[in-house]
Amino acid sequence: MSSFYRSKYRSIEISVGPAYWPVLGWTALLAFAQTVVVPLFAFRGAVPSLVTIAVVLYASRAGARRGALLGLPAGLLEDVFAGTGGGWTLATTVVGLLAGGFSRRMFADGAFVPAVLCGLAVLVRDLIFWATMRLEGFPPGFAVAHLHASLWRALLTALIAFVWLVVRGRLVSDKTTIQRYGYD
Repeated sequence: MSSFYRSKYRSIEISVGPAYWPVLGWTALLAFAQTVVVPLFAFRGAVPSLVTIAVVLYASRAGARRGALLGLPAGLLEDVFAGTGGGWTLATTVVGLLAGGFSRRMFADGAFVPAVLCGLAVLVRDLIFWATMRLEGFPPGFAVAHLHASLWRALLTALIAFVWLVVRGRLVSDKTTIQRYGYD
């Protein structure tokens, strides 16, 4: 019997949460805004990562697989808009997987913990991006400057995510539930 047979799966995940296609559309708009409009308001050379907020919050509600499925096209759009060679695609997909993995171990209905997770995700995402760029031949001469910008970007992203979550929590009442059956 094949290992791909359905009864071999350890768990079956039923996810009732945000629909994928509207979130992908909003994420595409955020990717465009992040690369075109938001850099006009850069603070200390850092631009908050709106795409990371969207991917992390979606992945924390919908799980790792669906988070990666959003991270892949979101990162691809960032690579297209920014003209980079695939670093954002890889980094955003991995961040979607990691944030979705944390969704099993955290309570994502608050504002503070998901906002901190967004800030940490920016650091991981930038680390993966710059490692990928280094493999593609980018010179390492400005590593300290990029680290400084990443720290500011993480702080700005966490603050924007926190404000978004507080405002959204006051205005929207829909909640996401993930039910897992047969998971030991």
